[in-house]
Amino acid sequence: MVKFKNDIEINPGEEKKRGAMNNLYTIGEASKALGMPASTLRYYDKKGLFPDVARSQGGMRMYTEDDLEWARFIERLKVSGMPIAEIKSYIDLYRQGDETIEERRRIVYERRDAIDAQLEELKLARDFIDYKCWFYDAAVESGSSDTPRNMPVEDLPERIARIKKKCRINRY
Repeated sequence: MVKFKNDIEINPGEEKKRGAMNNLYTIGEASKALGMPASTLRYYDKKGLFPDVARSQGGMRMYTEDDLEWARFIERLKVSGMPIAEIKSYIDLYRQGDETIEERRRIVYERRDAIDAQLEELKLARDFIDYKCWFYDAAVESGSSDTPRNMPVEDLPERIARIKKKCRINRY
């Protein structure tokens, strides 16, 4: 039996598997340190995203600093739009070592391309909202939505005319 911080005991052999561990965190402590719900950590563990979480004698998950960094890594992949199943595949490849470098490289390049496409869509959405802000500013100023709606393209501010054309807005 090995005792760590807070007199927590982990199963024999776990300390070797996990390496040197100065700090162990209960799920509540890990949750607080990461700013994420304990249920998220449990979910990640259940999905196999935490390769080697140690357990106490009582079966409690015990997280190390490395596990906390791993959770942050998972969150970054999740925020990038990567589905949990793909994150699991990526982690499995990572655990296989250097023979999977090309595959992991392909995955992150594909993710970057997907993010770039999303950014372009967001830019278009932002342009559309800018157009609508201009539209309603002009409508309020004139007292009617007909004013911006019926304004000839040559009378529109240059940026608004570009957005209207790019978004293919004709009447609204």
